[in-house]
Amino acid sequence: MDQQPEPVTYVCGDCGQENTLKSGDVIQCRECGYRILYKKRTRRVLIYHSPSNYVVVDSLAVVQYEAR
Repeated sequence: MDQQPEPVTYVCGDCGQENTLKSGDVIQCRECGYRILYKKRTRRVLIYHSPSNYVVVDSLAVVQYEAR
């Protein structure tokens, strides 16, 4: 009943190629071998509610991963 984590898409820091990695995979571009990949995050809309108004924050973040 263990759910396998979904693969995550990363972008190569050198050639820009998208790479899909699963847990335990080597952090390395499959096209050029570059070892710095950027994680693509999904677009999320966050809504904060306060008594006087609503605040909508549209967030998109990129996180850098570097293999050592």
